[in-house]
Amino acid sequence: MVIRKLAGIALAAGVLVSVSGCSFSSSPESLQSYAPSDGVGITLAYAANSNNSVEFSNMLVLTDGTQHVLFGTVTNDGADDQTITMRSVKTGQSFSFVILSGGVHKFNTSNLVSLPLDGSPGDTVQIEVGPDGAGKYSLLNVPVLDGTIDYYSGLLDTPTPAPSVTPSVSPTPAN
Repeated sequence: MVIRKLAGIALAAGVLVSVSGCSFSSSPESLQSYAPSDGVGITLAYAANSNNSVEFSNMLVLTDGTQHVLFGTVTNDGADDQTITMRSVKTGQSFSFVILSGGVHKFNTSNLVSLPLDGSPGDTVQIEVGPDGAGKYSLLNVPVLDGTIDYYSGLLDTPTPAPSVTPSVSPTPAN
């Protein structure tokens, strides 16, 4: 009789653990932050003991083999305007821009970044970002993606071919 009770309790405990959805890991995947996009992002806190930050979202480089364009969004949720510096790890060249308080700065074919961006689809471009003059940068490994695939068609400026004139042949009457 006691064995039956213990077996019943063990069975109930086994069923309870298996259907409870508990994780034995201290950091379940559902609590891990990630960028739900093709690009990468980072948040830079620029004031001590403050919630003020500049956020880089969905940063990626599209290429068609000849041109390389940085796409992404930078948002300033703080009360102060910020000057942000982006620096190419490969060449050391830097580019700075001002983002207004509560402002958004978008990189695309209309608003190009003046950094050397190169690589083939599947590569990454290393760009350091940080507040201007702070000397402290965070690294972004920006993916290079194929801008010729359908998913990205129309995002890169592709020259349209000039219309060609096709000569028309008309029959001449026989004499």
